[in-house]
Amino acid sequence: MKCIVCKKGSTEPGATTVSIDKGATIVVIRGVPAAICSTCGEEYINADTIKDIEKIVGSAQKAGLNIAVQQFNAA
Repeated sequence: MKCIVCKKGSTEPGATTVSIDKGATIVVIRGVPAAICSTCGEEYINADTIKDIEKIVGSAQKAGLNIAVQQFNAA
């Protein structure tokens, strides 16, 4: 896919780190699959992966965690 930000690069499969600050909880998720632009580094995460991220954040909130650092594992 061509990058919609720089309009020059194309995306390649990779992994990124995502930080979510929601309410009283901060969750850092490493190894999130993403398409990453080879030119500008813009990261694109698909809808299924976003749903998995939302589940991880929800679990951290339910557990009452203030800060959580996790490796991404698709549910």
